[in-house]
This record gives sequence, structure tokens and C-alpha cells, in this order.
Amino acid sequence: PMYSAKKKNGIPLYKLARNGITIDRDPVKITIYSIGFIKKEENRVLFDVCCSAGTYIRTLSHDIGEKLGCYAHMVRLTRTKVGLFGLGRTLTLEELKSAHEEGSLPKKLFPLEEVLNFLPAIRVKKEYLEPISHGVALSKCFLETLPERFEPGHFFRVLGGDDKILAIVEPVIDQDKLSELAPEGIVFKSKRVLC
Repeated sequence: PMYSAKKKNGIPLYKLARNGITIDRDPVKITIYSIGFIKKEENRVLFDVCCSAGTYIRTLSHDIGEKLGCYAHMVRLTRTKVGLFGLGRTLTLEELKSAHEEGSLPKKLFPLEEVLNFLPAIRVKKEYLEPISHGVALSKCFLETLPERFEPGHFFRVLGGDDKILAIVEPVIDQDKLSELAPEGIVFKSKRVLC
């Protein structure tokens, strides 16, 4: 949809839409794993959707209404799960405060390695672990293992010898340019140091 955070030439579509500008958008392939009917009250329907990232439920609601010949729009949206985060494991602010006061908060939090497991991993040579903890950019000579593909705009986790996440990094070059780069050439810039 035009009113979305997706970008065209670096500009969020919603900014263009607010200025009355509509542009052609390439379709994005998404997957709807399931749609479950929950209840109907008058002309309102409550349903549950399990879908891939990039799915706009507002657009799905409109499309369903169009197919049914009655038109539809979304009134309310509750995101019940994103990746490993689901409403079943949430804490209220009171529960969070209580867990902190009792000293049980660390047991209730997801381990960092589990939370960031969706990011592809990079390993660096042991002798370069210390500079990474100071936010130094990763040169080609630092790298021990790499993902098959990388390009600017994507994030990767840097692992230490014990699989502890040291940092989150972003490529400054495409994978295709790596062979042309000198050993001291920068491949990844640090986005967040975690050690």
C-alpha cells in the first residue's frame, strides 16, 4: 500500500502518499499460512492470520472484502507474534518491576543469542576480537567465516569463539566486490557493540 513504511528511492511511501503522490510499486511475494475465523458481530468479523513478514493485514482485509463483493477495511490490529516473540511470554510493567525487585528478571528474558539468531553469523579471527569490542570496522583480514551473500542494508551478528554475540554489523560493500578488496579494506561497519 502507499501508506506504508516501505521505501522508494530512500523515501517512505507514506510521505509520498501524504503529499498526494502515488507511484507504481513492485508486488512483494508474501505467504499466508492460515486465516482462522474467530467471530462475527453484525458487520464485523474477527479473524486470526499467520503470515510471512511483509504482509499488510490492512491490504489483506480489503482484498478479502473485494473478493466477497462486500468491501472491507481493518478497524483494529493486534500483533500476537513476531518471530519467537509471542503474547504468551509477555510481561506487564508490574510483572517486570516485580521480577526486577525479586532478582528473577534475567530468567524471564530471552537470551541475546536466541533473540538475534535470525541474523546470519560472521566469525572473526581470534586476534581481532578485542578491536571489535571497541566498535572498530571489520577489515577483510579480520574475517574467518562469512555468509554466502551480503550487501549493504542487511545486518549480521559477529560471533566470538564461545558463540557469544559480540556485535551487529552491516556490510559497506557487496559480496561481489570482496575479491577486489585489499586485506585491510573495510567490509563491515559496526552498528552496535554487544560485548
